[in-house]
Amino acid sequence: MQNCSGNKKFTITKLTMALLVLVVAGCGASKNQAPAAAASATTPLEAASPPSSQTTRANKASTAAHVHSSPAGSAMPNTGLILSQMHETNLTEIALGKIAEQKAASSEVRAYADQVVQDHTNVDRMVVEMAQESGTNLKNGAEAHQAIRHESAREKALERKLKSAQGAEFDRLFLQETSADHDKLISKLRQDKQDTSDQELETLIEKVIPVLEQHRELAQILMKKEQA
Repeated sequence: MQNCSGNKKFTITKLTMALLVLVVAGCGASKNQAPAAAASATTPLEAASPPSSQTTRANKASTAAHVHSSPAGSAMPNTGLILSQMHETNLTEIALGKIAEQKAASSEVRAYADQVVQDHTNVDRMVVEMAQESGTNLKNGAEAHQAIRHESAREKALERKLKSAQGAEFDRLFLQETSADHDKLISKLRQDKQDTSDQELETLIEKVIPVLEQHRELAQILMKKEQA
């Protein structure tokens, strides 16, 4: 009986020891898995973290350099060039108008030519004043001269044609060319207004365009009368 009791106690002791070993082993495994789970949980946060300030500054510098070197910005005309072109056009229209004041066969065409001379004289006065305020020399400047040289040659040829024309032929030629010139000038000034960043120049162009539109419309009305 004593041996059976002793064997039972020994068996219970062994079972208890085995259970303790299993519990300890399970705790060790759970401790080893916890850091791994924590590490895997922090990985997405690290991936989603914002870029460093140094990286942000580098990206901004790259973007600024790209915008600064944009060819569209460098191609935009400057205020001095636009004023020089407007001045040259005014002088041409004044010269042609003065020819028409003397040679036009119709009294209405002569009155129209007088209005063209007066209006372009007033517009040119504003152009000259703005040029003086901005420090633009309208008489000099290779860039401005190069831009208007071709147009000036064409207008000189037109001036020779007008001087050789007579009567109704002169009136028709003058009105036709004046209407076409003003149409081109209006389109150019609208484009210049979009391209420039000079607010004073934009204001000047806004004042000039309605005057040119009136000249174009009057020329077209007189041409219809001449054809009738």
